[in-house]
Amino acid sequence: MTKILLVDDDLLILATISLGLRQKGYEVLQTDDSSSALEICREEKPDLVLLDIRMPNLNGIDLAKVFMQEKIHFIFLSAFSDEEMLSLASSTGALGYLVKPLEIAQIVPAIEIALVRADELYKTGKSLENIANALEKNREIDIAIGIVMERHHISRADSFERIRTFARSRRLKIIDVAKAVIDGLFADI
Repeated sequence: MTKILLVDDDLLILATISLGLRQKGYEVLQTDDSSSALEICREEKPDLVLLDIRMPNLNGIDLAKVFMQEKIHFIFLSAFSDEEMLSLASSTGALGYLVKPLEIAQIVPAIEIALVRADELYKTGKSLENIANALEKNREIDIAIGIVMERHHISRADSFERIRTFARSRRLKIIDVAKAVIDGLFADI
């Protein structure tokens, strides 16, 4: 049974989503405190964390940075969909971003896709940290990753790896390769 940790300071959301996910067959752990989320992850080893961004004490973005270091996979939940928040979320290596209010019918597909991505990363030995570090440094790399994903119908991790390998084989910087991909120069990547 897939184990999900739900972290949200809104008790109504916590109860509603937990119940819905249990009815869909997931084992659900929950906490309304971001500080205890890491402890729960270390003890229970959930397959995925659904993480609210704006919480008291330790916010979701800061907690996500810790999750990245510990290779804990997560999806953000947020009431905010502004560009700044999306940029922050993508720089942390989140496997998804869901905007509240949410229905279980929206959450389940996002969970399943995130679990597949997490499994791909685990099997190939690729780290979300590599992707997050690259995205944090430059928006062009993010755009290039998207272009290569679309071009070859591959995962984000595989797309990043493809760009990185191409850059290494030609002794180029990833950012230079990314700019060339955007400009349409390296169509073979």
